[in-house]
Amino acid sequence: MLFAATASANDAAYFTSGNQLIPVKETDISIRKEILTIGLQDDGKADITVYYEFFNPGTTDKTILMGFEADPSYNDDYEFHADGVHPHIFDFTVEMNGEKLSYKNAVCLEGLPDGLQPLDMNKYEITEETVTSVRPVGNDTLFIPFAYVYYFEATFKPGINKIQHTYKYTESNGVGFSYQIDYKLSPATRWANHQIDDFTLVIRANNTAKHFFLDEQAFNMAPWVLSEGEGKQRVTNNYDESLREFSLRNGAFTWHKTNFCPSRELTITSADEIYLFNDNAPFGSFYDRGSSLELYYGEGRTKYTMEESLRRRVAHNLPYAHRGHVFKDPVLNAYFRALWWYMPNPYYKDDQSDFTDVDRQYLSY
Repeated sequence: MLFAATASANDAAYFTSGNQLIPVKETDISIRKEILTIGLQDDGKADITVYYEFFNPGTTDKTILMGFEADPSYNDDYEFHADGVHPHIFDFTVEMNGEKLSYKNAVCLEGLPDGLQPLDMNKYEITEETVTSVRPVGNDTLFIPFAYVYYFEATFKPGINKIQHTYKYTESNGVGFSYQIDYKLSPATRWANHQIDDFTLVIRANNTAKHFFLDEQAFNMAPWVLSEGEGKQRVTNNYDESLREFSLRNGAFTWHKTNFCPSRELTITSADEIYLFNDNAPFGSFYDRGSSLELYYGEGRTKYTMEESLRRRVAHNLPYAHRGHVFKDPVLNAYFRALWWYMPNPYYKDDQSDFTDVDRQYLSY
């Protein structure tokens, strides 16, 4: 159940990562099917729903201990929660074969080297300097990574067993990206078949539009399909790294693979990282309803250069362009059609009922 923290710059905040449900001990139960749905929203949280079909090859019921680890946050509040409840995981639920299961929490050594052994904090301590590690009392040099563990007992009847698992967690952020969603796929290989026989990944924009990318090499074995709503995709590069770039509005992209043995993890990153440090990228090349970028305007100014005036007009109209408004003004029409993420929708009416606080901030320019 290895769960390594994602590396990040000092000016970024890493909160936690999603993870697969896995057995605490070895088992002969296998994953026949998994549908992982990641909802992208404007509230700074990733919305996770996972549907599993597990297969018990035996002729009798089998009860095992299962769950997942969540790595602690850093560059955040540096709080340690001895009760094992992660401060950035919310609304955790598990339902098995139609019945809701109860779960418990614990703080354990990362990777559960001795199985489920909650830490005795009389023997360990944590300080602001250690952040993601504990150290034995009296030992100032030994730092041991820990994890927050969510665990429960699950009884598998012979044959197929269905588990529905949901939770939310806080997205990471930092200089160069407005949001980043990490999800560990490789722990699924801990089950008996060491793969997911039938795997579907759904990335959904829930009543919003999102512009993001992920590692192309991790998902180049099968095509991405727009299964709902409006969207476009392409392969692009950033610092010689091959990326799959998406623009998605009120819909979902789906990726399906049989006999899936994940060797890479999933990271969804906002597309501002692609454009922010690109000198050729136009203003407005990235826009997100949940997070705002600095607009470079002094307060109280009444005179602007022609370039600044265009930037103000673009800023003011970004919330509308994000929803597909078709511009009659030839300057704005040409500008937004040059932005890759822009998807015109001739049926869109200029309705502000779903405008976020960020949208309204841009309207003020």
